[in-house]
Amino acid sequence: MGATAAMFVTSLIPPLPFLLAGCLPLWVGALLAGVSGLPLRPGVLGAGTLAVAALILAAFAGREVFCPGAGRCPAWRLVFARRPAIPAYAALAVAVLLGFALQFGWRTGDFTIPLGGLGILGGYFSFAPPLAWHRRGLGEAVGGFCFGLLPVATGLYLQCGQLLTEVLLYGLPLSFTGFNLFLLYGFPGPGEAAPGFPTLAARVKPMTGSLIFTINNVLTIIGLALILIFPAASLPWRFGLWPLLILAVINQELIKRKAYRDEGRLTLLGRLTLTLHLGMGLVFVLMLWQRL
Repeated sequence: MGATAAMFVTSLIPPLPFLLAGCLPLWVGALLAGVSGLPLRPGVLGAGTLAVAALILAAFAGREVFCPGAGRCPAWRLVFARRPAIPAYAALAVAVLLGFALQFGWRTGDFTIPLGGLGILGGYFSFAPPLAWHRRGLGEAVGGFCFGLLPVATGLYLQCGQLLTEVLLYGLPLSFTGFNLFLLYGFPGPGEAAPGFPTLAARVKPMTGSLIFTINNVLTIIGLALILIFPAASLPWRFGLWPLLILAVINQELIKRKAYRDEGRLTLLGRLTLTLHLGMGLVFVLMLWQRL
């Protein structure tokens, strides 16, 4: 039993950055409730975090079932699972049970399960039929939504049963960066043919893909600038936004220099974009934590 648990923990290392990328926005939404004078319930936050992690793992497992090796995201496999579908169904079951516990046990609101349903539609069904967003070139938009606006809104709703306009202030920049992250992870390598289930980057010309990246990156920069001046620019943690803005500019310079033409630079750009998303989530959490 101990060896199995150790193997499971070890298997979480490859998707760990993506688990954090999904959970940090949830914590941002939860802290928004606290800074707005609404109750902050740690138990609800813990259960919600486990549910989000389960949904992300279900998406990773679904990818191994329906589109193994698709894109550049790391694989998640459980060596002790006989079939790759077993971890996917197990993760979905955990998320569903936690959703029912939150709505009917913690009484988090009528939209708790529907919000979780959106997470399933955007996570597991990114690869699973009949939706298979990845196959339709829509996986990037769905992924950006599920790693930005959706978890921020869910984190807030689970705490207080309502939404606030600040959800857009923090959720949209995270969604724009999340879109770019999955756009880059869907780029075929230089000289490679488009995969069988083409991503958005594989469907369009490289220059078009770089233009889409640029639009979202500029929107990210605008969003960070708005957070810098509104609503709490006097907070000391606002200095954490400057490295994020600089990193966004560096990413833009890399795409301007056609990083997608070189495998090494494309990999670097993908890692920097993931770092930007994680950094945004962390800085937002610290800024809001200080406002409690």
